[in-house]
Amino acid sequence: MPPSAGQRAGTQKPLRATCEIIARFFEEDDVAAAKKKSRKELLKEPDVVLTWSSRLFGLAAQYKNAVFYGVIGLLLAAALFSGYRLYSSREEAKAAVLLDESLAKYERLKKDQPQAKAVQEVAEDFQRIFTSYANRSNGNIARLAYANMCYEVGDFTRAAEHYKATLSHFDGWPMIRFQILKSLGYASEGLKDYAGAARYFEAALTAGDKRLLDDVLFELGDIYAKLGEKEKSAEAFKRILSDHKDSVYLELARERVSG
Repeated sequence: MPPSAGQRAGTQKPLRATCEIIARFFEEDDVAAAKKKSRKELLKEPDVVLTWSSRLFGLAAQYKNAVFYGVIGLLLAAALFSGYRLYSSREEAKAAVLLDESLAKYERLKKDQPQAKAVQEVAEDFQRIFTSYANRSNGNIARLAYANMCYEVGDFTRAAEHYKATLSHFDGWPMIRFQILKSLGYASEGLKDYAGAARYFEAALTAGDKRLLDDVLFELGDIYAKLGEKEKSAEAFKRILSDHKDSVYLELARERVSG
């Protein structure tokens, strides 16, 4: 039996947010603006950063969705390693505060009602952020976070819509783009658009680090089997056996090949 969606999410590898990604994540004009701030102004900001990062640590501990791990990992790295640069722009700061409040609201609502209802109640909050701050880093992160919420409650259509909307904004960050392509693959699979899922997972194969492709290959193997393309299916599973000998999918791939 193939792993369930929950099992797949638990075995996928989270995004590796490197210092290079974080450094490029913030625009040069934001950094320039930060340099103009007085020491007194900068000293007022760490409390906000610490509050935000501590809340994100809590969120990261709760979520199993691999792509959400990636987004949270990116946010944590930004808060911890970029310091005041996150708040160097007034618009970026506003978006960051709204994102923090919306995430907190979502977590609070989930405790007392079904997750799908919680997503519905914070939809306007997230839409306000990624519409008003579409050209800001936190605006696009808000859209990614909301896309993942939609995916987790089975709203694959809306999830795919928002994943697609963020894709072009992360052309300069290969690891984030890789995660979004995978997410589009999973969302398409959820919609039973297997041909579309295959296209996105194939794109992820090209975009991703070769060491992180075992789950993508496994999905492609199963999807090609559903499409009746047995040779492509077998090829994907064989690549796991040859290139990913430590993969959690190794035994499942071996069963697919031998079966």
